[in-house]
Amino acid sequence: MTIMPSDLPLNPTGLAEEFHDTVNQVFPLFQEVQGLARHGVNVEFAVAPSVIVVTLTVTPTATNILPALLAEIDDARPGSLPGGQLVVTGSMCERTVRLRVLIPQGWVTREELAVLTGTATADPSDLL
Repeated sequence: MTIMPSDLPLNPTGLAEEFHDTVNQVFPLFQEVQGLARHGVNVEFAVAPSVIVVTLTVTPTATNILPALLAEIDDARPGSLPGGQLVVTGSMCERTVRLRVLIPQGWVTREELAVLTGTATADPSDLL
């Protein structure tokens, strides 16, 4: 990585080209996010230096996809937000993408969520 002095002027042509390239790369991602939205999952991205934070909000109609979604998360940790809503946090892509999956209210208990994320064991016939 090259560190440039802060007093160098920015190159507007270079920035415009980089923006254009970024838009071209993001459009296929937009199409995939639209597909998730049709299945009942809202996706929010926040991009910061060295990390992408993704918040997935699952609706009650999309709960059937949660087990497969949670299985893809590295270091999945169930928890709850201050309002009591259950959430699973973890990472993907060599830990450069931080994930937060919001679970629909009342869909599962905290104990069931722990089993779904592999952080606890239980007889699956008693769950869900």
